[in-house]
Amino acid sequence: MNSTRNIMALIEALLADGGELGVRELGMRTGIPKSTVQRFLSGMEENGWVAQDKRTQGYRIGYKLLGQSNGWALRLALVNQSQELLKTLCNQTGQSVSLCTLDGFSGLSVAASLPEDGPALANRRPKLFDLHAGAAGKALLAFAPEPLQKYIVYSEPKSYTSATITGSKELLAEIEKIREKRYAVSVEELVPETAEAAAPILYPDGTVMAVLAIGGAKNSVAPQFEAFRGILQKAAARLQKSILDS
Repeated sequence: MNSTRNIMALIEALLADGGELGVRELGMRTGIPKSTVQRFLSGMEENGWVAQDKRTQGYRIGYKLLGQSNGWALRLALVNQSQELLKTLCNQTGQSVSLCTLDGFSGLSVAASLPEDGPALANRRPKLFDLHAGAAGKALLAFAPEPLQKYIVYSEPKSYTSATITGSKELLAEIEKIREKRYAVSVEELVPETAEAAAPILYPDGTVMAVLAIGGAKNSVAPQFEAFRGILQKAAARLQKSILDS
């Protein structure tokens, strides 16, 4: 019980400050002995609850705490740090590029860059969308927590088109393939006459932070699935590093 109280006290102190605090300052604010603070922080850092700036030796809230306790702050950070990247990808590919996150049992498009001319998938896909249909949704689902995966897979997913995967066996196989490749594709699964490709942005523990997706008319997107794989995975790695280092 004391361990739980100590951990919660350290987390509350970091959240209240909003910045970085050193071991000594955390001890003063919480009343926990300095040696105990250091011991708990080491374990919390290993599990992603706090992060240490090696230059200043100060601690701040980590990616896992940010993602679970302050989802809107994470989304804001993702949006702010992805704007130029989305524009670059849109100009490079000539297609709609979107950034999506989990939102409860659904996917949520939180930012997008659209081509000046041509069909834009982001304009046709709902802002809040199901996780079993379309590359963005499937990429989120493949790296979502296991209980959420099972809920979606076994809850009789809705069929949007004849290409939508609704069978549990087929959907589980698709999830396994996406996890292996770290890449998802779809053709007319959610919106007719469109295709989409997506790559996940992952936390260090392998769960999904967000996905980057390229989508548009199936005749222009589907033939470029292999080329888009490298583009998206490189961009996802860049954004992941930017978020985790911030």
